[in-house]
Amino acid sequence: MKPDFKLNFRKRKKLTTLLGLTLDGGKLDGVVLRRTNGALQLLQSFSAQLTLDPLTAAPELVGREIRNQLDAAGVRERDCIVGVPLKWVLTAQTELPPLPEADAQSLLQMEAERGFHSDVTALQIANSRSPLAGDKKFVLLAGIPNTHIGALEHVLAAAKLRPVSFGLGLSALQFAGDEKAGGVLALAVGESHVGLQITTGGGVTALRALEGAIENETGRRTLQPDVVTREARVTLGQLPGELRDKVKRIRIFGPKELAQQLAD
Repeated sequence: MKPDFKLNFRKRKKLTTLLGLTLDGGKLDGVVLRRTNGALQLLQSFSAQLTLDPLTAAPELVGREIRNQLDAAGVRERDCIVGVPLKWVLTAQTELPPLPEADAQSLLQMEAERGFHSDVTALQIANSRSPLAGDKKFVLLAGIPNTHIGALEHVLAAAKLRPVSFGLGLSALQFAGDEKAGGVLALAVGESHVGLQITTGGGVTALRALEGAIENETGRRTLQPDVVTREARVTLGQLPGELRDKVKRIRIFGPKELAQQLAD
């Protein structure tokens, strides 16, 4: 279990150029970035629709499909960071009293065993902590099944890619460590759902994939704002009042038309 939570389920090595990929339903988005003098330069970007599911189809076939899409886009970079679908993530919340780190880790391990409806040894788990009054901390636990990561690793190997980090795209868009931003409710309009993340006090306090927020009829995505509003209120209501009261901003990511509709 990792004590700090940047929603990276594997440490990344430092690279000057890399490929960033995100999976959302059947959609694959990618960018090639280069680090120059501490700044990132966008070299390439592409988007493709996959016909095969990385979790159920043969890895060789999915990998070949991804490689074909990369070749068609002219992408040659092999090292990649991968944003996994938010729907893969299991979450649980708890409070942590003031404890030495070793004891805190033991307590969080027990809370994970109690909070996840899965064997914790079958999960890759990270945690994020936000300060509360009395030196307590509010903790969000997040876990991804090892089988999902393993399947994705086989797919990427078949696509001739070298993954250096797995994380969540939404947490990259809205970085929890930006304490100057205050409390932020971030919403990301995806292919089949709306992703929700709440950050307060330099930590992630809530993560959800809002099912039913996107309907796909005859190939056209339709946003259901009432579903997003209702579930956002429910999620905020599950936070301690001192954290909930800090959430003053909403940030929306996604296609311009749907994002604007949600903002309205």
